[in-house]
Amino acid sequence: MPQTRSGTQASDGDKGLKENSVSTKPGGSKRKQPTKDKGGASNSETDAQDVSEVVTQDGSAQEPPAKAAKQETATRGELNQQKLEKLLQEHGSLPLSGFGLDKPGEPTAPTVLAHLLNAMLTSARISHALATKTVKCLIEANYHHIDTLIASSWEERTDVLTKGGYTRYREKTATGLGELADLVSSKYDGDLNKLRAAAVDDPHKVRELIKEVKGLGEVGVNVFNDTVQAVWPCMAPYVDPRSFGTAEELGVGKDVQALWQGVGKDPVQMARLCSALTTVRLERKEGDFKDDDGKSD
Repeated sequence: MPQTRSGTQASDGDKGLKENSVSTKPGGSKRKQPTKDKGGASNSETDAQDVSEVVTQDGSAQEPPAKAAKQETATRGELNQQKLEKLLQEHGSLPLSGFGLDKPGEPTAPTVLAHLLNAMLTSARISHALATKTVKCLIEANYHHIDTLIASSWEERTDVLTKGGYTRYREKTATGLGELADLVSSKYDGDLNKLRAAAVDDPHKVRELIKEVKGLGEVGVNVFNDTVQAVWPCMAPYVDPRSFGTAEELGVGKDVQALWQGVGKDPVQMARLCSALTTVRLERKEGDFKDDDGKSD
């Protein structure tokens, strides 16, 4: 289902069909019957133009090709494709690709746990550079492997956090990491992919379950959603509210579905776009895009 700018799921809506207004055509499709005006004359041309949908052989409703194409064009009209491509090219790295993960592009248990560790640390009110450095330290210590995290002591976790410069919240975070290890181990047998399976790939349910992680918060859940869609396609398309605001400010797009189409409906590219928007916002590089207006530099 498409997502709105606020990160919630939006329903496509049910497409209603008028009774006694369809007839079977060769090949199994159904179309609206011509009606007659008061004088008994056929009004087939007008009715043909008024057809708003087609019922396929399996009974599902589809928009006519011309109407669907028009709607897609309208959506793309809210997108600056050149700016989007510039964002991806200059700042759109794969989330956690430079963090020493063995398989950053695959939904392995260590990779998904690393996404959660990243969300926990980078969503706190602390320098993004320090948070990122500390995430790398956690991964270097193999804390993205649940067995290592479970076996670690509070003091050891505190030392790793201190090494990364995460001193302001190190005691609280060391405790939170221990609680996270207990939750993932006891409820999901050490693999967060089982959380996704428990949610039956429903992004709303995934978000609700991930909120059970103590100390994560709404911002942390949004960060997790931004990055994990690269390996959990069911979470796409998603853009967190702050990144969406950056996209609007830069003139890249004003609609999540337009951005989704702009990246070819590719969850990995959507995650890369979120990464790029976050980088531009945090490093204050908005000026590199505001005056572009879709033209070559």
